[in-house]
Amino acid sequence: MRPLLYSERAAKEKGVGWQRIGSNIRYYRNCNQDNNSDTITLFSLTWTLQFPYDSDTCYLAHCYPYTYSHLQHYLKHISSKPAVASYCKLRVLCHSLAGNAVYVVTITSQGVGRVEGRSKKAVVVTARVHPGETNGSWMMEGLLDFLLGDSEDAQLLRDTFVFKVVPMLNPDGVVVGNYRCSLAGRDLNRNYKTLLRDSFPCVWHTRNLVER
Repeated sequence: MRPLLYSERAAKEKGVGWQRIGSNIRYYRNCNQDNNSDTITLFSLTWTLQFPYDSDTCYLAHCYPYTYSHLQHYLKHISSKPAVASYCKLRVLCHSLAGNAVYVVTITSQGVGRVEGRSKKAVVVTARVHPGETNGSWMMEGLLDFLLGDSEDAQLLRDTFVFKVVPMLNPDGVVVGNYRCSLAGRDLNRNYKTLLRDSFPCVWHTRNLVER
């Protein structure tokens, strides 16, 4: 969990992108603050780093970024593989408030619709309802790579279950750089029970997917 640094000069002059940096990393409770008679515990994150250049523009992050464009390139890559076409289907679940596509990936073996006389159970997996949690997208990419792989375990899972994967539930927040909220400034993780399909299309359609 060392912080990440991106230096524009390092990228331009040496082709170096995001890299772990810093020492003396500490996260600690520093004090309590009274706010309208409620006690709020405050925390600090501190570390030491040496910027690589003078006259440079640098960016700091807690995890490697994962953009909406990266997701689109990744989904295009996996869905174009002839070897996985028989058990991987990509479609658009809905569109966000800004018109960005919210994708759903269906993974299951074709022709194996029942397991021991029962219909396959569905497994629904989502990520990135909070845009700033980029580590969730990297975990999701690893999960998809595994489920689409040729290992015996992956084959058994595809034969046994139907996986419905929504890899980026809040694309608007990712695009505009929000940490927790949607384009409307709302935490989608608190609105799964919403009846307002047009106001919260991403979570409304995901819940509808689960109910089906």
